[in-house]
Order: sequence, then structure tokens, then C-alpha cells
Amino acid sequence: MTPPWRSPCRRRRRARSRASERQRHHERRDAVSESWDYVIVGAGHNGLSAGCTLGEQGRSVLLVDQLPHVGGLSASLPWVPEAPGHLLSVGAMDDMLMAQTPLTEELGLRSHGYDPVPLEAPYGWMDEDGETLLLFHRFDRALEEIRRFSPRDARTYEDIRPVLDLIMDVVDRLVPQHPSATSRLDWAKILMKMAPDRKTRALLTKMLTLNVFEMISETFESDAVRGLWGYWTSMIGPADAEGTGVYLMAYHAVHRKRGVLRPRGGMSGLMRAFASKIASHGGEIRLNSRVRRITVEGARATGVELEDGTRIRAREGVLANCAPQIALGRLLEPGVLDRNTRNLVDMIPANSVNTAAFKIDVAVGGPVTYPKAEARRHDDVDIRKTTFMTGTLEDHMAQLKALKRGEPVEPPPVYMAVLSAADPTIAPEGQDVLYLHSNVPVDLPGGWESQKDTYTQSIVKSAERFLDGLDAEIGRVVHSPQDFEDYFGTPRGCYFHVDMTPMRLGANRPARGLGRYTTPVEGLYLAGAGSHPGGTVNGWCGRNAAREAMKHEVAR
Repeated sequence: MTPPWRSPCRRRRRARSRASERQRHHERRDAVSESWDYVIVGAGHNGLSAGCTLGEQGRSVLLVDQLPHVGGLSASLPWVPEAPGHLLSVGAMDDMLMAQTPLTEELGLRSHGYDPVPLEAPYGWMDEDGETLLLFHRFDRALEEIRRFSPRDARTYEDIRPVLDLIMDVVDRLVPQHPSATSRLDWAKILMKMAPDRKTRALLTKMLTLNVFEMISETFESDAVRGLWGYWTSMIGPADAEGTGVYLMAYHAVHRKRGVLRPRGGMSGLMRAFASKIASHGGEIRLNSRVRRITVEGARATGVELEDGTRIRAREGVLANCAPQIALGRLLEPGVLDRNTRNLVDMIPANSVNTAAFKIDVAVGGPVTYPKAEARRHDDVDIRKTTFMTGTLEDHMAQLKALKRGEPVEPPPVYMAVLSAADPTIAPEGQDVLYLHSNVPVDLPGGWESQKDTYTQSIVKSAERFLDGLDAEIGRVVHSPQDFEDYFGTPRGCYFHVDMTPMRLGANRPARGLGRYTTPVEGLYLAGAGSHPGGTVNGWCGRNAAREAMKHEVAR
């Protein structure tokens, strides 16, 4: 099914609506119609977090977003017109990193309706015979599961736990801080200082020098553990880049603190809480408001101009929740940035190894089940609540090589989640919401328009090796990497805006000299996933940027 936003009729209606809107406002809008302390470009979760941070400090805040909904890629919406009761999550679906931090408590989001659902076994691996490995929140139960596949892997996982805890302790400490503390060298110094013995230091050194596929291969032996880590880490960044061995820690948050949380009502449940917090401080969110440019006077950002000609002044600054490639590219007039800075922006890597997400979200009129896997389990765990990944490590390695050439693999490894199993509020009773993901090439010979259906069929067919229930499909929405870029503004379909490589973290994110939220344009701040601490749902990119902006205020 064609996504609603791709419908030709809807495009014509929107075009007519935008034209009439411009005509209505042309004469009654002043050159600068209004002013706020801060204008935030983008109402994704980091923009919302920035708005909350500024609002609670008494600043007036306006968020403008080109989309018709709050939350950007962290929203759950009725994408299928025939299924208004099914809320589909096109992008993010869980809170893993934010749950490790005090952000929701600091902002009081529960008092604004945030209601997270803890997941007993958030992630797992499945093979075609229905064998499953569940990664439980409780570490002892996770070890029991791993031991079924390999006693050696269970011992290894237990042995490396202190190192992974060490790394996560450092991450937890640095995430809420200014990125100047988080360069690769600083991370290495901190880790080496804290490492208790030579064995631990050797493991840390290996993680910082090997790529993650090499690291997984050298650490584990079973297809289950290797395959699970292989799929997950392939979604974080370029898996064949040196130093990505640190991605091995990716799953450790599952076992720490509150584990992985899933917002009740879908991700939009969390986004509504952010929006309510902003409104409680007098802030405003304006949707369907595409920014044409960030206005600059005398080397200082002074506000934004919308596509309809409306100009909005920002007395203190503009925070860009959009990708840095957009904020420092399309939204600035030629000549604002010097040549060297333009070159830095042009070289920011996004899905640089030609791999990206392909998403299929399905509204199903009945239950989605895993019949072979359910028959093989010998416990009472509801595996429908677990997100499953498939494929062996070798499958993921072969897929990466193929995608770099712009070629598919058959059958593709898939990522499957029956989101309504853990949160029944997002689908009518007895019905389900299915989330399907697979890695695909960013660039294809001939482009995506002619091959999108072929990839869709391949991924669905691959998923049907494991699950049943799609015969009751009501409708689906499909997003290729090109769709993600066109609609959500993600460069080359990159969820994280900038590749999460070790050299693009901390003060080097998104680029050397641009990694402290400030930019060469005074009063313009980078507040999206392209800044520290980076991708995933965390909110600290926006909160930290807002705090930095308040340090440089001129009107107070």
C-alpha cells in the first residue's frame, strides 16, 4: 500500500492548501510577525527535550516542524487510513538509553502522561526451525538462555560483564555532560584509568581496534549469540569500521537499571508528555511549518523564515533539531559559512557504507504469532512481546558486502516486533501492529522508485518464514531510505543523521570543530541526533544544546 503521504491526491490537496495558505497570510503578515526567546527547528524528541529545558528556565519557546505530527521519527501514528485504531511506529519503538538516565524524572514527564511499559525480554534471536534465544532483563535469566546454546558463551558473557558495566558507567556519566569530555582520546584515558587489571585493559583495547563483526566473532561461538549481536550492531553504524568493537556493549543496557521501556500508547505517548511539558511553560509547537531558511544578520542567527514567507525572530537563538547537514546546508544562505566549514559539512558521513533501514509497518486484523517458536519454548514467556532478529553472523557479513555493492541478499535477515503484544493500547482488541525492518542499500542502480515493491516482497517473504497472521493484513506503510530522506529529512536515510563511528562521537560529532552544539554562526545551535551523545531515543542532544545556548544569551 502506498503511504498516505505519498498519495498523489493528498499531494495535490496539500499543494492547493499551501498555496491558499500563502495567499491568506501574504498581506496580513508583517516582515517579522512575532518574536520568541528561542525558535527550535524540528519537533522531534530532541527538539522537544530542548523546548522543555528552555521553558522550565523561563524562556519563551516556539518549535516549528514541517511534519503534521509531533515527534518526527519517534512517533506512533495511524498511518493506514483503513485502520485508524492501529498506531504504527515508523522509526523508534523503545526507550533504551533515556531509561538509563534521569531525564524523564528531571522533566517530570510522568506527571504529563508518560507511562512506560517495562519489557521482561526485550530482544531475541530466532532461526527457521523456531529455536529462540531471549535476552532477558534479569542477567541470570539471560545467562540461562545463552547456556542452552553454548556454555562457553554464557561464561564469556558473565566474564565480560564487569567491562561492559564499566563502559556503561562511563556512558551514563558522560551522556548528560558537555561533549568536550567525550572525545575518543578522553574516553580511552577514562577507561584505562578505571580498568582494574591487565585482562580488562586488553579487552578494552581489542574493542577499540577491531570492527564489531570481528569482535563478535572472536568473543562468541554460537550462531544464536553471534547472530543477535550481529544484527543489532549492524543498525548502529558501519560494522566494518575499526573501533566499532565497542558496539559490543550495545545490549548491556538491557540488564541495567530499568532495562528497556516501551511507552504506553506507542512512542507518541512519550512525545505527548514532552509537548505537554512545553505547553505548561507557555511554549508553542507549530506543525506543517516548513522552514525555508535560518535568518542571519551580522553573523548572528536572528530567527527563521517559513516557506509561506512568515518571519519569526529569535531574541536569543535558534536551535536546529534537524540534521546538521540541513541546518548548516540548505537552511543557510550561500556565503554565511566559510569554505572550510562548508567542506566539513559536506563530508559528514551518513550511512557511508551504503547500508540503511527499510521499514514495513503493518496493521493486522488478527493476531500475529510465531507458531514454530512458540511450540519449542518450554516456559511461560510470551515471546510475542520480544523483538526478534534473524540471521547468522556470516549472513550479516555477507549482507554488508552485498549492500556496499548496491545488491540485495536472499533471503534477507529481518527484525520483527509485534508491538501491540506488550502494549495492547495501540491496536483494537484481538488485532496487532507488526514492525518489520531489514538492512538495504542506500543507493540502487536505477533508484528506489522502481525497486521498492521488490524489496518489500522479499522482506515480507523472509519474515513469513518465522511468523503467521499476515493473511489478516488490513494495510501497510513502507519506507525506503529515499522515503526517509524525502519525508523526515534524514540524510541518506540515516536515522542518526551522522554515522555513529568512534571518531564521530563526543566533541567530534558531527565533525571536528562543530561538536560542542555551537556553530560558526553565533546564536545557532545543533540540537539533534547529529550532536553528542548521538542517535537513539535519549533526549540529551536537545537538553545539552539548550543548556549551552543559555550560557551565551545576549538579551538578558
